[in-house]
Amino acid sequence: MDQTREEFVVMCRTAIHDKSSGSYEELYQLLVQCFVRADKDMIGKVNLDQVDTLIEEAAALPRRYGFAPTNEQMFPNAEARKASRKKLFTQMDVEKEGYVTLDNWVNFAVEHIAGKVASNLPKDYLGGTSAEVSKEEFLAFIKKAVDKSTPEYRELYFFLLKTFMKGDANRNGEIDSVEFDKLIEDAAAAPRRFGLAPNTSEMFTTDKARYHARKVHFDSMDVNKNDGISFDEWLNFTFNHIVKKVASLK
Repeated sequence: MDQTREEFVVMCRTAIHDKSSGSYEELYQLLVQCFVRADKDMIGKVNLDQVDTLIEEAAALPRRYGFAPTNEQMFPNAEARKASRKKLFTQMDVEKEGYVTLDNWVNFAVEHIAGKVASNLPKDYLGGTSAEVSKEEFLAFIKKAVDKSTPEYRELYFFLLKTFMKGDANRNGEIDSVEFDKLIEDAAAAPRRFGLAPNTSEMFTTDKARYHARKVHFDSMDVNKNDGISFDEWLNFTFNHIVKKVASLK
């Protein structure tokens, strides 16, 4: 299934920073598909002649969004392309066995993507650390994100989707009252980094008070009163909350 640019960016960031996430599983499946398409002999190995297919399969999605150069931009001729592929093959073939195994490929690709996340992708305004993103940059991003026609809103949408998926431990498309507390904590991490939301310890003096407040919050978000929070309920409630917060900043 095709991804939007924003979805691709959020997926890559989340996958690299959290290998227990659904995004990493998604990335892993993508890398496996690339490997299988290159393994034309169906022997679980990719040889030097097949490595070009492996690289081309993996490069298709980042090229679509301008995060990787085309072959025409990288190589003046076929010989240069072939030499580059041989160099990559040598790097992947860490045991020097004359072929690339799936684990060779996945380890190489994940390390390569991690470097791209750090250097080529747009700043992670919602999930980045305070050392990577300033308070001013975060506020500028959020103020743009309340306009649903902007790329910033699309990135916010996929951030909230990934947060929801991470919180949905039962994988049933709903957040129950037990999962809800973690969902709120994950979503609150970004504004808390910049002092724009209080820490849990500052809000609640006891676990009982915290549980009661979360229950009230859960019930207000559970619009259809089915004892579960669907993604649309989470998205709408959180977006409206952000809109109010942005309005208060003006």
